[in-house]
Amino acid sequence: MASFPEMMMKARKRSKEENEDTNARFKEILDIVKAHDLKSGLTPEKAVALLQDLGTTFVKLGQIASTHPDVLPAEYCDAFGKLRTQARPLAFADVKAQVEAELGKPLDELFAEFDEEPAGSASIAQVHRAQLADGTEVAVKVQRPGVVETVTSDLAIMERLVDLYDLVVPDENGLSVKELVDEMTATSKAELDFGNEAANLERFFANNEPREKVTSPRCYRDYTTAAVLTEDFASSPCAEDIEEMGLSNDERDELAYLVANNYMQQFMEDGFYHADPHAGNVLILPDRGIEWIDFGMMGTITSSQRDTLESLILALVKGDSYGLKRDVLKIAKPKGAIDHAALLELCESMASQFIDVDLESFDTAALMTEMMNMLKDQGFDIDPFVMNLGRGLVTLEGTIHLISPRLNIMKVLVDYLQSTFDPSRIKQKAQRMTGKVVEGAEAMASLPTKAVETLDMAQKGQLRLNMELSSDERFARDLRAAASLLSLALVATALIIGFCILGASDAAPRVGGVSIAGGIGLVCGVALTVYVIAKSRHYLK
Repeated sequence: MASFPEMMMKARKRSKEENEDTNARFKEILDIVKAHDLKSGLTPEKAVALLQDLGTTFVKLGQIASTHPDVLPAEYCDAFGKLRTQARPLAFADVKAQVEAELGKPLDELFAEFDEEPAGSASIAQVHRAQLADGTEVAVKVQRPGVVETVTSDLAIMERLVDLYDLVVPDENGLSVKELVDEMTATSKAELDFGNEAANLERFFANNEPREKVTSPRCYRDYTTAAVLTEDFASSPCAEDIEEMGLSNDERDELAYLVANNYMQQFMEDGFYHADPHAGNVLILPDRGIEWIDFGMMGTITSSQRDTLESLILALVKGDSYGLKRDVLKIAKPKGAIDHAALLELCESMASQFIDVDLESFDTAALMTEMMNMLKDQGFDIDPFVMNLGRGLVTLEGTIHLISPRLNIMKVLVDYLQSTFDPSRIKQKAQRMTGKVVEGAEAMASLPTKAVETLDMAQKGQLRLNMELSSDERFARDLRAAASLLSLALVATALIIGFCILGASDAAPRVGGVSIAGGIGLVCGVALTVYVIAKSRHYLK
């Protein structure tokens, strides 16, 4: 099967040759675009209505796009997250044909058993329970035949309409129809290739395999392609059904702590975390362990980003507003000049709110939301990794609260940071700090020499300042005069110091016990000093 980029290129080529008279879908999409008056701009409400009218596939893509707060404004993520899809199950004959075409063998040779009724159905794919020849129960995710062609064709038509009708006017949140279509295209590329999810499954399983009571489905590569994904069948109840499990409060506390602590391990140790940790994606195992499922959307974080995040959280805990300000400037970039006073005031406000609150009752969601909003109001662009991780933590807090209302995710996070010691990370930090110390030492070692050279040049009148001056002639004249006075002041200082040295020497000729050369130097130095002071009064008015 052709890849998504290849299919997209073909669809774009076809769309240039089609119009409302030759293609019924082109006409349908054109009528939908006109009906929503997109030329006047986009709003979250318009976008939701547009996706709903375009069909179930676009609704699903909207749901997926809602998990990308690093790309879409928060208002759109919230609106798209409320979209719902209703898809009819595929006929089993179509499922069978799709699996056989992708895996290259008859279905009964591939699987010992294969349920005809789907375990779940959506607009892009549906899942069937099956059994391998060795008795392993697996879930087979089968992509709907023709869905890639349909999506690429529709997106190509939307791209053409954007160009034809110049739908590039951004709304008040900074999003245009063109940007929305571009995000849908990027989302589709990841969602419609099951190879991405297969890689996520393998990496996540390998990261958590050594950890007690934490697991996830394995991927079976021999039964996986871009359109068919085979993994362990997960049959345990999810955390949404916690009330029906008859667990004690202590057992629920332990489960909640296990989920939260493992999430800390995912982003602080692995740098690869589940981006959608809602209660439906956390299964409760019989031994009170947990199993993570659904790896379509994952987040990544680098070691330097982890260090910044750790430093930021600890600065909040300690109420260190200056440290918090330094860390904020690492995760948010100003759109213009930085108002350091306003930023420090903002950090003091956040730190004071945190320091006075009991961690047991701290509202992580409120903190993340307030921090993002305040930084945006100050004109900062927030690093995408913070947006993604922040959304994940807010979702996780809801899951933790559902499992055990007595446990707070922020307390678990702080406990984790205070108790974890990773020698490899300490070594990396030490190496970076050593480099900075060496650079600083080299700079400090050369500082006295540079200072002496600068003073020597100033004394000889060789010091020049390369500046771009105002066209105001008076300003330029005053600046030159001030520079001349500065040079005379340095010379006067040198003469007076020279008098003191000569006055203490027995070798110099004296009259009445006073060194002749020293006396001349003192007189000249005092005269120059008086002259400089007199001239300087003009600039001090």
